[in-house]
Amino acid sequence: MAKKGSGKRHHSGHGALDSALAQLRTSISSGDVLHAEMQVSLLLSLPLLGDGTEEEYGLLADALIDSAEAWGDVPEGAAFLRLLTALGPRPVKRRASEALAYYTDAGIYPPEWVSGIGKPSPGLAYGGRDVFGDREVILVTFSYQDAEHALFVILDLAELPMVMSVDMTMDVARLLKFFEGGGELVERLEPVTLSEARRRIEEPLARAGENPYVELPEDTLLLVPLARSRVRRLPAPEPAAVTYTAADRAAAVGEFLACPEAADAGDADVARFWAQALTGYSGRVPDEPPGQVGKHKLDAALLGYVASTFTLSAAQLGGIAPAVTAWVRWAASRQGLDEAAAATLMTHLATALGDFQATYDDPGSVAARGYVRDIATPDVDAAWLAGCRARRELAVPLPENREAHCEVIDAADPDGRAVIVTSEFASCKPDGMPKGDFLSAAMRVANELWQDEPTATWQRGKTLLAEGHDRHDVIHLLAEPRYGVRTPAAG
Repeated sequence: MAKKGSGKRHHSGHGALDSALAQLRTSISSGDVLHAEMQVSLLLSLPLLGDGTEEEYGLLADALIDSAEAWGDVPEGAAFLRLLTALGPRPVKRRASEALAYYTDAGIYPPEWVSGIGKPSPGLAYGGRDVFGDREVILVTFSYQDAEHALFVILDLAELPMVMSVDMTMDVARLLKFFEGGGELVERLEPVTLSEARRRIEEPLARAGENPYVELPEDTLLLVPLARSRVRRLPAPEPAAVTYTAADRAAAVGEFLACPEAADAGDADVARFWAQALTGYSGRVPDEPPGQVGKHKLDAALLGYVASTFTLSAAQLGGIAPAVTAWVRWAASRQGLDEAAAATLMTHLATALGDFQATYDDPGSVAARGYVRDIATPDVDAAWLAGCRARRELAVPLPENREAHCEVIDAADPDGRAVIVTSEFASCKPDGMPKGDFLSAAMRVANELWQDEPTATWQRGKTLLAEGHDRHDVIHLLAEPRYGVRTPAAG
């Protein structure tokens, strides 16, 4: 999985569309449910190769329905539409259902086997992690009568659980055999309940393909729609058996400060700061115990979270090496890492520490700290803080997405925020609003988002983002009276 600097993915889907349609018709004609589902999943994934907006899904729905109708008034066309209604997102389901009604009214019905589309029987589920807990594998088996297949999902746990890859295979026995001896990807697979498997992968799959800065393998994107459909066949997830809180994080910090490793951590106040920051990040997922450490988690915590969150004092910067080294040794021991894994982790830590100062001083990190410096206490809830950051980055774009003359302006300063917002929207032509009124409304929306007051503005903003609008258009819509959240200030 590669992280991209900026921009969106751009792929040409025309060749893939023609090829998939040909293979799909062959699968439908032969009554091959599984391969028909996989081919339709490929078709439905095409918007994910672009921006994945609702408009793109609408255009795709029109194209696919036109393709089904081009097959003529035959049962295969009706079967194609049934596949779209079973596996497609809402815009595709709606239009395919309307088109299918035409076939029904004309007395054209799909083959009987379509009643099983999207309804395989769940079998067994397995899960496992690598030695550091940075990656997780979830494997779930399904079957159509005697035809067994497996959904295989790899998650990156360094930040929020995020899909790295999705695969599907009919050779389940071979896949399970591959994991018997463990390895770098996963120590071992162990049985988990079907509901637990769903809890682990449902949300990451729902987010897959949405982040323009994370590029997933194309074969993974092609399977995402089918994987989401399979997950819906699993029992509803139960709440996590244990949920860790701020009290648990504080207890872990206290445990570290009282442990033998803390004797080498340097200044007590500096050691406490670094313990709070690293423990806070490691506890960002509610069902993950605080104090988790791994190679990828360490990079994410130091070079991502700390560097872009906390404005460090000279003492905190100067004491980073002994304090963080002591904390990592303690966390590795607490996590039960063996000697070889612990040695690998310490070698990796040396590299991360060597990279920290340059990362901390990077203009992007400096700007990112400005978005949360008034709320980023050492023991802050990292998950809550991430939500605040997302809200404020909707209000005011990061420097790399601003006009050049606004890149160095501090977004946390209300006057600076006004300059950035005015620059961004000065050339816009609002629908039915005087330019001055629109700019005032855009400024009001930005301030409401920054302060989260009223909270309804952020809730509406999240809804618009989920519908596929980019951040500029979201501010536009929130500023226009017919779409936005009305407040006393707005009249």
